[in-house]
Amino acid sequence: MTNLTPPSAPEHDPAGASAPHGPDPRAASPSPASSQGRGTLTAITIAAAIIGGGALVTVGGGSALAAVAQVAASDGSAARSTSVATTGVTGLKVEVGRGSATIRFDDVSEATMRVSGSGSSDWTMRRDGDVLRVDRPNGPFGWWIGAWFGADPQMTLTLPRELEGELTADLQLDAGTLSTEGRFDTLTTKVNAGSLSLDGGAKTVTTRVNAGSATLHLDDVTTADLSMSAGELNATIAGRQPDEISLDVSAGSMDVTVPTGSYALSRDSSAGTIEARIPTDPSSVHRIGARLSAGSITLREGS
Repeated sequence: MTNLTPPSAPEHDPAGASAPHGPDPRAASPSPASSQGRGTLTAITIAAAIIGGGALVTVGGGSALAAVAQVAASDGSAARSTSVATTGVTGLKVEVGRGSATIRFDDVSEATMRVSGSGSSDWTMRRDGDVLRVDRPNGPFGWWIGAWFGADPQMTLTLPRELEGELTADLQLDAGTLSTEGRFDTLTTKVNAGSLSLDGGAKTVTTRVNAGSATLHLDDVTTADLSMSAGELNATIAGRQPDEISLDVSAGSMDVTVPTGSYALSRDSSAGTIEARIPTDPSSVHRIGARLSAGSITLREGS
């Protein structure tokens, strides 16, 4: 007789439920080693994205600067020259908004303006009756674009030598530099900012420095009126003694050298120091008046 073994009964959990027949959930859980590998890969991916983003920012910034440089270089940067007839001209008015300007006299038949650098096309020269007018206003981006890329406009105005000592000149500097070589009949200068340099002379000289600096080398001046709100002014007057010199300083430092001789000196000082290293004589016909609110005025004797 053959013994038959009955099939095994299905296992039951203590609660009586049958065991699931699907895959074991524990088999799908990643091992610690595989989780660490994926974490490392993620970190590498994020780092690459950050580095790539930084590279894009750097490249973008470089492109932006290059674009600005290109604009600055292409904004009328080519040198150009303009000439105007000066027959009948008795006055000169120059306004410098920014950049570098030079005024001089030479053997030319007409007033010639040569300009180069970024924004050179903004300089203008024209006749207004008997006055020759030259000006360069501030650019749309101010002075700093040219300063960044070394392309600030440079203007040279050359006047016929026959006009030297005959012109009434009015020069204004708002930013940058202005240099003048030669003699005028009457010379008025104003510095709102920047640096002014005068080398020549005039019968009557008036210089006002609101801010910035001025350096003056003048010969045979009859009357000089020098005033300053803030900054620095250095003046050397040579040749014959002036009839009258007026010095007025609200703040800052003024140093003036005058021709050898005695002067009738009057002083008015609220604060600061007026130092006179010159011979003084109340009866002298050569007068110097010095008024100081704050800062210093130094008078020296030259040759």
